[in-house]
Amino acid sequence: MKVVKVFAALFFAVSSLHLAAQPHGGGKPLSTGASLAEQPYQLLTPPNVERLREEDRSHPGFRFAAPIHTDLDLDNSGEWAQLPNGDRLWTLKLRAPGAKALAALYDDFFLPPGAKLFMLSEDGSRVLGAYTHHNNSRTGRFLTGFIPGETAVIEYFEPADQYGQGWFRIFRVDYAYDHPAGAEAKDANSNDDPGFGVSWPCHLNAACPPGDTLEQQKRSVCRILMVAEEGTGYCTGTLLNNARNNGVPYVISAQHCIGNFTALWDLWRFDFNYQSSTCSNPAEEPAFQSMLGCDHRSGRVENDFMLLELFYSIPASYQAFFAGWDRSSDVPSRSVFIHHPLADIKKITLDTHPAVIQNTSINWGGGFITPAMHHFKVLPAIGTYQFNSSGAGLFNQNKRFTGQLTGGYNSCDSTVAYFGRMALAWNGGGASITRLRDWLDPDNTGIMTLDGIENPANPMVAISGTVRTEAGVPIPGVQVWIQNTSADTVTTGADGTFGFPPIEPGQPLVLQFLKDNNHPNGVSTQDVIRIQRQILGIENLDSPYKQFAADVNVSGSVSTLDLIHIRRLILTVTDRFPDITSWQFFPANYSFADPDNPFGELIPNIVSLGVLQQNIELSITGIKSGDVNESANPQN
Repeated sequence: MKVVKVFAALFFAVSSLHLAAQPHGGGKPLSTGASLAEQPYQLLTPPNVERLREEDRSHPGFRFAAPIHTDLDLDNSGEWAQLPNGDRLWTLKLRAPGAKALAALYDDFFLPPGAKLFMLSEDGSRVLGAYTHHNNSRTGRFLTGFIPGETAVIEYFEPADQYGQGWFRIFRVDYAYDHPAGAEAKDANSNDDPGFGVSWPCHLNAACPPGDTLEQQKRSVCRILMVAEEGTGYCTGTLLNNARNNGVPYVISAQHCIGNFTALWDLWRFDFNYQSSTCSNPAEEPAFQSMLGCDHRSGRVENDFMLLELFYSIPASYQAFFAGWDRSSDVPSRSVFIHHPLADIKKITLDTHPAVIQNTSINWGGGFITPAMHHFKVLPAIGTYQFNSSGAGLFNQNKRFTGQLTGGYNSCDSTVAYFGRMALAWNGGGASITRLRDWLDPDNTGIMTLDGIENPANPMVAISGTVRTEAGVPIPGVQVWIQNTSADTVTTGADGTFGFPPIEPGQPLVLQFLKDNNHPNGVSTQDVIRIQRQILGIENLDSPYKQFAADVNVSGSVSTLDLIHIRRLILTVTDRFPDITSWQFFPANYSFADPDNPFGELIPNIVSLGVLQQNIELSITGIKSGDVNESANPQN
């Protein structure tokens, strides 16, 4: 049975940010080959690969995986196991015949504190995770990367004190039918997608000369995992500075990377620092740091640029650099580009000669034509590029971004590369959604060049508050945890107050509240009588909070089914409500559109603070489930 979580519902409109970073919590799954051997597979029907490849030939792009639509959750699939200490473990084995790799996409995604989610190969040689409550998001969507092969296991661990609080639905499994996701992983504990080690040997790692003179610019380059309705692909992007020097996380890439596909922007993942620390190829796949979710700000086919804004600020620990740029008509006298060929680790390519402006149009096929004068032509002297290098930034002799890679002719022996010119993309198609000017120079200063900057420091903020009943009585012992920061969890004191130490809010901050002990507290026959009067239409409960307290089966109404659960608790047939926590939390003085029918409102189950610019103090109202006459003692 799905457990509906009711926590505080509060949104401060200080930010349009939605999703958190995608950190890995480390650790190891509990499942082993022996424990999984007898568990049946959830068999998935593979897509028509021949049809997919025909589509790819007709409309070239970077799709390597196609969606298999699913409806798999903790109730209707997988197997639960009770551990000796009361913890629980849920495992689901997926199999899609012929797949080179599998990935999972989630909605309704919520992990409570202490819970862990892994995705792994059946033999345990490849592990993604652990993912924890730090990966929860306001949109409730999430993805895990690719596990090589046609089978994969999803493991969810839930500690005893968070029984029934976790929830997610796998709405889609992506089936890799081509490289790079089908490449063999070389590191069993690597962080994510197995594109590692598959690019041509003639590539130079970013740590090789001339990359050793471009330390800042290398930190602006990221690998982009693009998720669309039609499938998944990779490209390369560059983090750009803007004229206000304020660290808005704009990433530029190529418009053809998404082509005619329908992007699911909130599931796009940006992988920073995926590179070797030395000039040599590493024996094991290096870790990287990811951001999840973006908005599409502008783009234009003729210039082949796409400007994205990440959903949230980049954490200081990523050491990201916001690259400078040059939008003048000057031609680079020498240039380099930094990229992720075949989604491999970061590589660098050098042209020691002046670029030239392509004075004819270029027909790329599939109806994609770029006009004359819109591209630089570059003939690299060192290195080359491959699929998924698309969108890589061209840096001129002054180490400023001046264009993004569209394509050309590539091999280890001879390479021609074309880059969409920033000079023409600046005014693009004449509107904010088709040009760069509005975003990179929002005050229209007219500057032609801009230097890059290190990631600006975010101000420290303090978060505190008080949790009380509707009558104003403090509620101690409430767990308050904060996502996307190391501050983690605090508990309300005897006076119902809580407070976190100063936090650097580089990401949107999300709070959640939990008290789930002593379900019988305050629940009596007096509550049964009062709820019966509501059901019979004799006398309505006098506040929307009391209606939520009465709806213990979380049906969105007050009914005789709620009375059945309450009577079972009073008669000690059970010691808890099966579908709801002991206490529920709401913002104090929340304004319900219809107080007589509060269930019709879509109330978020988290406190989303966005990216705070100043200290904040919250007031939260707690209600005891099943107690409509407010007789519960919050101290218990």
